Amino acid sequence: MHKNWFWPVFLIASAVVLIVSQLGLFTLHVSIWSLLLTLILVAALISSLRYLNMPGIVFAIAFLAMIYAQPLGITKLVPWTILGAAVLLSIGLGLLIHPRYQYHYHYHNHESTSTINDDHVNLDLSLGNSIRYVHSENFRSADLNVSMAGAKIYFDDADIKEGRATINVDVSLGSLELYLPQTWQLQENLSNSMGHISSTGTPTTAGPGVILTGSVSLGELRIIYI
Repeated sequence: MHKNWFWPVFLIASAVVLIVSQLGLFTLHVSIWSLLLTLILVAALISSLRYLNMPGIVFAIAFLAMIYAQPLGITKLVPWTILGAAVLLSIGLGLLIHPRYQYHYHYHNHESTSTINDDHVNLDLSLGNSIRYVHSENFRSADLNVSMAGAKIYFDDADIKEGRATINVDVSLGSLELYLPQTWQLQENLSNSMGHISSTGTPTTAGPGVILTGSVSLGELRIIYI
């Protein structure tokens, strides 16, 4: 059976780096918080490279450059020049290069698939990839938290009988794809912090209302009407 060895090895190596750094064996002296943030950003960078997630790649590199601006000799560029360049690069590269997970739905054998039979959907996903099919005769709400992961949620087999439902999302350094029926009338109330939000397809003019709330931070939210 194939095992996902990357994250266990990465975490063990990170622990070794933390211990060695505190013993003073590194020539470059950084604080413990900077080192922890570096490890998180490197993990995000590797995960983004794996799926060609351009905003994740660009901003992970940008924040690393800001942390080590002094030894790199780029203190004059911190923070606004680097952040501005990162925004432009992530948008430009995102238009040219699309994430792999958008086209290879069943390629990764570590991707989990399951069905949710509930009127209230809760998903808390990190460091993985998941597909969820929502089967509900009276869908009311969903809370979807995706961090450094990729998720696809299909609502095409969910019925709204009370006229309105709510979907709350929290996406950070990851990707969330919502597959919605064309009859759903979406009302967006989202906070976007250096993320990317897009929609595909056109809803019809009649149907139940759905309020989409939450935030996207250094990640991607895609709304696909099917």
